[in-house]
Amino acid sequence: MSTKSVDITISEDLVPYLYTLKDGKTVSDKITLSAVVGLFASKVVTLEKAAELTGKSVWDFIDILKAYGIPWSDYTEEDLQMDDMVLEKLAGDQL
Repeated sequence: MSTKSVDITISEDLVPYLYTLKDGKTVSDKITLSAVVGLFASKVVTLEKAAELTGKSVWDFIDILKAYGIPWSDYTEEDLQMDDMVLEKLAGDQL
């Protein structure tokens, strides 16, 4: 992954909060991770792209999302109903 430096200015009031973030070694890492998590949560990037942008594996990025209480997949009520139907059919086939 290639990187390009971009100068940004953040409020000094924000810096102490950045240090409370578990992930990321530097302030730059923490800001990048926060931005990418926000992009993922806003559905701007996919899970795979978000992991790539942070230099993490998909599974490591999922763990980060879990740590922050952010759902990593959209499992709808319709998905649940379809899964229930398949499970019922499979259970019926085995009897």
